Amino acid sequence: MSADTELMVLRLGLIALIFVFIAIVAFTLRGGRVAAAAPVSRPSGQWRLVVVRPGETGFSPGDAFPLAGTMIVGRDGTAGVILPDASVSMRHARVERIDSGWKVTDLSSTNGTFVDGRVAGASGVIVRKPATVAFGNVLVQLTDA
Repeated sequence: MSADTELMVLRLGLIALIFVFIAIVAFTLRGGRVAAAAPVSRPSGQWRLVVVRPGETGFSPGDAFPLAGTMIVGRDGTAGVILPDASVSMRHARVERIDSGWKVTDLSSTNGTFVDGRVAGASGVIVRKPATVAFGNVLVQLTDA
């Protein structure tokens, strides 16, 4: 094989490798974009997350997500509450029912979780009455009304 032929084969191989890389990146990014579960309104008395400032989620203020037991909040399609906003991490926070109310715990999210302006770190914040919770740019009200 001549030097020119070898060089051409190497160039074509490099171009093929670049295309494979681009395809892998495209499929990975596409996999992170999932359709969000529609919020459901429930009768009062049941705790829920009510959207106050939807960010880029596509939800409207007043949309509500019922809470039960322990739920993950994030962009991941397996989360109990899916918030498809770029400021929300895939697994952003955990909201769990405890004896004295609800506990909101940040799961090492990029943009943080705040309860009534306080940071909800890895140890979490206990909520006993309605509170405002920020998951990145998305603001919700944790309420039983």
